[in-house]
Amino acid sequence: MLLRGLQRDGNRKAVSNHGEMVAFWLLPGEREREFFSDVIRDLAIRFDAPIFEPHLTLYGGAISRERAARVLETLTAPPALRLEIEGVVFSDEFTKTLFLQFRPSGEARELSRRIAETTESDSEYRFDPHLSLIYAALPEAEKVELARTIEMPFESVMFDALRTIICPARINERADVEAWRNLAERRL
Repeated sequence: MLLRGLQRDGNRKAVSNHGEMVAFWLLPGEREREFFSDVIRDLAIRFDAPIFEPHLTLYGGAISRERAARVLETLTAPPALRLEIEGVVFSDEFTKTLFLQFRPSGEARELSRRIAETTESDSEYRFDPHLSLIYAALPEAEKVELARTIEMPFESVMFDALRTIICPARINERADVEAWRNLAERRL
């Protein structure tokens, strides 16, 4: 099992309940990751929004970095997950400005549940399989047009890696996205 990049902060052994959390991400396979990275970058440039790595959040909460690293290292996961695309949609939430919604997946839901159980976090995180394409305050007409015109070159997305990140507990603006820091990553 490959585990990379654990960042240690000698001053903080656990994630503060005052504004930070650890998130567990699924990362798309190389082909899909390249496509989504291009879309995210193009939209970010067009709308002066943050550039971020394509991901699907499995779980997030107030979890110590050490516990998150142990969970990531020991978690039993399938060799890869393939999720079917439901469509490109939007919302009023900053973290779901415009996103790719996936059909429900028992395998992904079970992986999210196991992470929640293993971290022993009291987070109220609700798993909703989606991959965001932009984080920005956009007019509804703009979101409608983008959702209508963005075309996916595939019907499903393969995810082949897990990553943990440290991030603000609330993501409401560009600076919150730019504050994300990678902790560790492993292949499925």
